Amino acid sequence: MNKYRLPTYVHSNAGYYNKLAEQFHTEIAKATTEVEYNSILLTLLKRWKREFTDIYVLQYLAESGEFEPDTVELINQWYVDNAEPFQRAFLTADIKPNIKYTLVYLNEFGFPVADHVLFLDIKPIQYAQFTDAISVRMKRKKKRTEFLHYFYNCELAIFEGWQELPREVTHEEIGGEMMVKSKYHAFDKQYFIDCVEYLGDPILSYMILKS
Repeated sequence: MNKYRLPTYVHSNAGYYNKLAEQFHTEIAKATTEVEYNSILLTLLKRWKREFTDIYVLQYLAESGEFEPDTVELINQWYVDNAEPFQRAFLTADIKPNIKYTLVYLNEFGFPVADHVLFLDIKPIQYAQFTDAISVRMKRKKKRTEFLHYFYNCELAIFEGWQELPREVTHEEIGGEMMVKSKYHAFDKQYFIDCVEYLGDPILSYMILKS
């Protein structure tokens, strides 16, 4: 497991996470057959998806000795095997670490962003109320610092290489080269579609249409 500095909320809720780990071991120990084991595991990992897909929580439980490395690996793999639609699209896109990719997505204001990144790690998670979410550890172009980004409930396309999205794709002149306006409204589905078509051949293209 990749090592991160644990955020304050993990330390503040350590007692709660310890109780979850204790209950996890107690419930699993009740299984006497493989069918019972799988049923109990399914129940627990669905109930605590928010906690057990949090990389910081799992790191804490591993470092504190509450979970063995094999248990952490089991939990991580279960969420991969039981991925939801957006998660599965991301996980099956054959994304390789330390290879140049361009991400195109709509930001919180509904406008497209072309982000040049190197992926380091991808993990299915629950983020807030969104169960079909992905955490991505990556680096941006010309940046050394790693960062975590969460994708959920969004339009997203991924292209190989670092590609540019010229202004003329999304804007038009209004009375001269220095005056332009967007061709679309915020969260306009055609906005995203035109950007994807311009760049061409994404290895992943996923849309949740908004109005």
